[in-house]
Amino acid sequence: SLLQEIARDRKNLEMTNNEGRDWLAQVKKLVEQEGTPFLCLYLDQKTQQVNLIADSVSQKKLRESKALIEIEDILTSTNEKKANLQFHNHLCEAANPCKGSLHSCHQSVPSKYHQLSWEKNLHCFRDQSLPTSRYDKLPAEILRIIFGFLGPTVLRSLLLVSKSWKAVAEEPVLWTGFDFPEKSRKSSLELTKFMRTSLSSKIQHLTLANNGCGSDDSFRFDLTDEHFRQFLTLNLTSISIWEIELTEVSGELLGKLVAGCKECTIIEVYKSHCLDADRNLGTEKLSAIFDEMQNQTKLRSFELIAGLNERHIGDPRKKIDLSSISPTFLAKAFSKIEELFLENLDLNSFQLDAIFESGFVNLSSLGFRGIKLNATQTRKLLESLDKSSRLKSLNLSQVDTREIPSWFLTRFFNKITSINIEDTKIKSHQFEDIFLAILRGESVTKHFRMFEVTNLSKVSPDVLSKAVNKLESVSFDRRKHVDKHTLTEIQIKEIFRVMSLETNLKSLGMATDQTPVDAYDHIEEVDPEHLAMGLNNLESVRLDFGNEDGRYSFLTTVQLYAFFKQLNMKSKLKTIVREDHPDFHM
Repeated sequence: SLLQEIARDRKNLEMTNNEGRDWLAQVKKLVEQEGTPFLCLYLDQKTQQVNLIADSVSQKKLRESKALIEIEDILTSTNEKKANLQFHNHLCEAANPCKGSLHSCHQSVPSKYHQLSWEKNLHCFRDQSLPTSRYDKLPAEILRIIFGFLGPTVLRSLLLVSKSWKAVAEEPVLWTGFDFPEKSRKSSLELTKFMRTSLSSKIQHLTLANNGCGSDDSFRFDLTDEHFRQFLTLNLTSISIWEIELTEVSGELLGKLVAGCKECTIIEVYKSHCLDADRNLGTEKLSAIFDEMQNQTKLRSFELIAGLNERHIGDPRKKIDLSSISPTFLAKAFSKIEELFLENLDLNSFQLDAIFESGFVNLSSLGFRGIKLNATQTRKLLESLDKSSRLKSLNLSQVDTREIPSWFLTRFFNKITSINIEDTKIKSHQFEDIFLAILRGESVTKHFRMFEVTNLSKVSPDVLSKAVNKLESVSFDRRKHVDKHTLTEIQIKEIFRVMSLETNLKSLGMATDQTPVDAYDHIEEVDPEHLAMGLNNLESVRLDFGNEDGRYSFLTTVQLYAFFKQLNMKSKLKTIVREDHPDFHM
C-alpha cells in the first residue's frame, strides 16, 4: 500500500539522495510504528546487486524460501535485456478496466492460473479465454475409462471425432451387448442396409424375439436363411431367443449361429389358453442346436428355460419336452459348458443318466430347476458335480437329498461359494452338519438361499444363528408353506441377537433379490434393540412397509423407532431398498 501511495505522489518519488532517505524514514515509521508489513526488492545499477528492504518477519520468511533466488534472477535478467521499463501499479488497472476488444493493458498480469489474491479482482485480463486443451492427446487408457461410461449411440459419434478417438472407441470391449438398432428391425430392406455399414461390425449381441409381442427387440418381419447367413458374418458374443418360431430358418444355420456365440439364452413360453398360439423353436430346432453344440462350439454359458415372457404371460407348469432328443447329444453338448442353467425341462431317465455319467468337468455354475429328480438321481447328480473342482454356484429345486450320507452332502455343499436350494427335501441333521462345518471354518460358502425346504425349523437355534452370521448373504422363507415351515420364533430371535453383536452378513437375501425384513414370520417378537443393532450392522436392508394395502408388515412402531434411532447414531448401512420405490443411497 505504501508503494501505491508513492506512485500517486510523484513529488515523493524523486530519487535524490535526500528524498531517498526521507522515503526510507517513512518506510521505517510504517513498519515499526504502524506495524505495516513491507517488502521491496530492487537492483542497484551501480553495484549490480539485488537489495532487500523489508520488515524483519517478512525478511526472515523470504530468506527461508526459494522465492528470493527466483526474484533475484528475474531482476538480473530484466536488467540484462536493457528493456525500456515503465512503472506498474495494479490499482490503476483495477480502477480503469479495459473495455476494448484489443487488449493493450494488463500486460504484466499473469494468466488466471497464476493469479495473486489481488489480481482476481481485476475486471479483465489480456487473455480471458479458456486454455485450448488437446483432448485427442489424452492417453488411450484415460479415453478407454471415459468411453466405458458411454452407450453405443454416443460411441457411434465418437468414431467421427479424430483418429485417436476412433482407435479407442472401436475396441470391442466398449461395445459389449451392442444389439441391432431399432430401425434395422423394421424391415428386411433396412436390415440389409445396416449390414452394409461399418457399424454392423460392432454388433456383439443378437435378440430374436416374437415379432408380434411389440418389443423393441423384435424384428417386424419374418427372418429367413438369407438373414441368418448375414448374421453368421458377424462376430457375435451372445444371443437371446425367446418366444419365436423361426419357421423360415433351417435348424443347421440356427445351430451354427448359437454355437458360434459365447453366451446363449433360450426362453420358450407355453400359454395355458388357446387364444394365442405358442411361438417357440420346438424340438426339431433345439435338437439341431444341441447337435452343433456337441461337435464344435464357442459356447461357455447356456440357458434353456420354459417360463414367462416379458409380459409375464405363460404357464409355469408346462415344460419343454426334450425326451425325444438323443441322450448322447445332450450329454456331449452340456459337458462343454461352463455356466449351465436348465429350468422346467422334461428329461427321461436315460438322458439324465447320460448327462450325469458324462460329467460336468468344466462347470463353474449350474442351475437345475423344475427337473424333478428322485433320491437316486439326486445322488448321481451330486456325485457327478463333486468331481468338478471349478463349481462355484449351485441352484437346485425339486430334489431329494434325504438318502445321501450327511458327510458327503456336507463336504459337497461346503465346497460351493453360492448355494440356492428350493422345494428340496433334506433332513434336519443334514442341515445341522452343513452349518457346523461353516462354524468350524471348513466352508467356502458365502451365500445360502433356502426356500420351501423341509426340516429347517428343527435345526438348533444356536447352530443356525451363528452359522448364518458367518455368511455374507442368507435367504429364508417369509411365510409358511404347505408341509414346509418357516423359521421358528426362537430361531428368528437368536439370529438377530447374534447379528446385533457381530456379523459377516451384508444383506438378508441375495444382492439382486433381497428379502423384506418386515415380512418375516415372528419378526415382531424380536427385541427392538437386537433388531436395530442387527440391521444397522448390514450394508443393505429391504423394508417394504407392507404391500399397497398396508398388510404383511409385521414390524412394530417400537422396532421401527429403535432402527431409525440407531441409523442416526451408528450404522454400516449404505442402502435401504423398498420394492415399489427406486433404491436410495445414504
